[in-house]
Amino acid sequence: MDGVPDAKALRGAAAVARTLAYAVGLVGVIAGGVLYQQAEVAFAMAIWVLTFAVGALLMICAFLLLAVSGLLARISAIESDLHVLVGRTGPRQPDGSAR
Repeated sequence: MDGVPDAKALRGAAAVARTLAYAVGLVGVIAGGVLYQQAEVAFAMAIWVLTFAVGALLMICAFLLLAVSGLLARISAIESDLHVLVGRTGPRQPDGSAR
C-alpha cells in the first residue's frame, strides 16, 4: 500500500477481521470438541483458550479499524468544509489582509 488508506478500505479491513474472528472461533470450538471427545482435556482447553484470545484480538482490531474509519471520514468532511470556506474568503496576505 503506497498511501494512507481511506475510510472505505478500513471498513473493508474491519469486516475481514470480524469474519476471521468468527472463523477462528468456529474452528476452535470444533477442534476443542474433537479433542475433548478423545479424552484430551488439557489440549482441548488450550485450544479453546488460544482461539478465544485470537478471536478477541481480531474483534478488537475490527473495532479499532471501524473507529479510525469514522475519524477519517469526519476529517475528510471537515477538510472539504475548510476548502469551501477558504475558497469563499480567498487567500490571505502575509500582513493579514484579504486579496
